[in-house]
Amino acid sequence: MLINIIAGSGGAPGTPTIGTATGGNAQATVAFTPPSNTGKGGAVLYRALSTPGSISATGSASPITVTGLTNGVSYTFQVRLETSYGVNSAYSAASNSVTPAVPPVVPPVVPPVVPPVTPPVTPPVTPPVTPPVTPPVTPPVTPPVDPCAGVDCGSYGAPPGGVWIYQYDYNQCIPEICGPFTGNWKAYVSSDGCCVYGLFIGCQYDFPVCPT
Repeated sequence: MLINIIAGSGGAPGTPTIGTATGGNAQATVAFTPPSNTGKGGAVLYRALSTPGSISATGSASPITVTGLTNGVSYTFQVRLETSYGVNSAYSAASNSVTPAVPPVVPPVVPPVVPPVTPPVTPPVTPPVTPPVTPPVTPPVTPPVDPCAGVDCGSYGAPPGGVWIYQYDYNQCIPEICGPFTGNWKAYVSSDGCCVYGLFIGCQYDFPVCPT
């Protein structure tokens, strides 16, 4: 009987120390710490195994992702070391329980639309229109025209620019009143009355009535 002796160091491989399992979408990630003794032989591989379902996955280092799980089902995991010569360690203790699930859909954060701030429109201030003050028009005071101004009614003769009054009828005049007039007074007696020449417009005269 031929027996092949394989060179190597140490004895049976040690058992990995389980770490934390984290659930995902139909999968889980299992962390662990490799043992200090990996036993004899060549390449080393680690296997994570699920309970329930016995779904496994391998990897050369921690962590190992186990896929093909069912969302909504609770799982635990164990890890063992395997060598290329078929020498395996015992399985580690079970991990914490995880339940794979579809991650919730997080809607994108839409920032609120801030409407632009329109400043209030301030109407222009129109100063009140003050109408111009029109001073009252005072009509010029025209002094009354004194037709006798500057005229001495006791003087005889017409004033400059004056007008002689001819045939001034004074019906109560009798012939005796015409006799005493002197100077520029002129009078005559007609059948209509005593007519006096040389009177001034606007002047007051007194004619005495003489007895017959």
